[in-house]
Amino acid sequence: MKLIEKSIRILDRYLCDHCLGSQFAGLLTGYTNEQRGNLIRNVLAMMIDSQNIDYSKIDPSNFYGFRFRENKNFKTSKPGKCWLCNDIFDELDDVIKKAEKKLKKIEFNNFLVGSKIPDDILNRQEKIWETIGIEWCEPLKSTINRVIGKELEMNLKKPINFRRPDVVVHADLKSKKVKLQINSFYIFGYYQKLKRGFPQCKWGTPGKYKTSIQQIVAKPLMKATKAKSNKFSGSGREDVDARCLGWRAFVIEIVEPKKRTLDLKKIQKEINKSKKVKVKDLKYSDKKTVVKIKTETGDKIYRVFVKLDKPVDKKELGKLKKIIGVVSQRTPTRVSRRRADLVRKRRVKDIKYRQINRKTLELKIKASSGLYIKELVSGDNGRSKPSVAEILNVKAIPYNLDVIRIERPKSL
Repeated sequence: MKLIEKSIRILDRYLCDHCLGSQFAGLLTGYTNEQRGNLIRNVLAMMIDSQNIDYSKIDPSNFYGFRFRENKNFKTSKPGKCWLCNDIFDELDDVIKKAEKKLKKIEFNNFLVGSKIPDDILNRQEKIWETIGIEWCEPLKSTINRVIGKELEMNLKKPINFRRPDVVVHADLKSKKVKLQINSFYIFGYYQKLKRGFPQCKWGTPGKYKTSIQQIVAKPLMKATKAKSNKFSGSGREDVDARCLGWRAFVIEIVEPKKRTLDLKKIQKEINKSKKVKVKDLKYSDKKTVVKIKTETGDKIYRVFVKLDKPVDKKELGKLKKIIGVVSQRTPTRVSRRRADLVRKRRVKDIKYRQINRKTLELKIKASSGLYIKELVSGDNGRSKPSVAEILNVKAIPYNLDVIRIERPKSL
């Protein structure tokens, strides 16, 4: 079906330039659909005036305002509302003003527009497509999003971003309401946990812990960004009663921030006033990094002190080298309520020991990520094999566990 024939078939009722042009959006670049519609209407008007087409089924209101010279018999009339969009484009100014008002209250670098179109308009659009096909057509929703987006782009001097917008404008064209979807941003860094007795993330029994690494790191960020909330992800995590003296990678997600431009050096200094947590190398990141640090499997070096229930001769400690190699660990009793009951294979790569007295040891253990150090020491009633307790034939109680070195993630 040719362009002219298609145009004649859909102009049996009045269509505005936007709606007419959107049916031929795939033709000519550098034009808006409104401009395309106007071009087609002008060409058809000349063809009607020269009587080169059958215009008997065309609604004359489509050519209101044209002055026909040759075809005096073609009488036009003032159009009503556009049959397809019901003059929805004339209402976009109000939507744009509402969006501008909301956007001016937050800081953002780029944006995207989405819209919800009334069902009756979508149904009429389908009828047109059934009539002329979709060869050159563009959905009216796309046209509306672009019209709103271009106007906001010009007024606010902010670019549209289709991949990772800071904010998405959602325009409901039935209710005439505008909502903003403020997307998160992410900050990457490394932390040390210098004290014992608090968790990495805000979790567990309400009120059980006064603070967490997440809360200490997030406090100045939440104040600076006026964000709704935050989410914290670490490259592994240490036990509540353990310290992390090595630098552990983390990403904190700032949810629905009203401000995005931060002085991260200043934020870092603010966090480091804490006597419990230190951070370094803060920088802007992205969601992909969260996945990377969660799947990172770098080696770690631990230091742990061990109480023995009976004296052990120093000569016997050489047997601890037997622990180097593959260790089978069934999910520890202490975490069995919240983790699947599995047997995991992990590797001890090195062990160094120092006898403080005949019933106390200091161990330094290099191991693959995910190894349970406390259970490696105690044996956890046979759930961890081999173990310090098993090798020395004693009851071994670990205490004062520290993570003293963490292999830096290779992908970061």
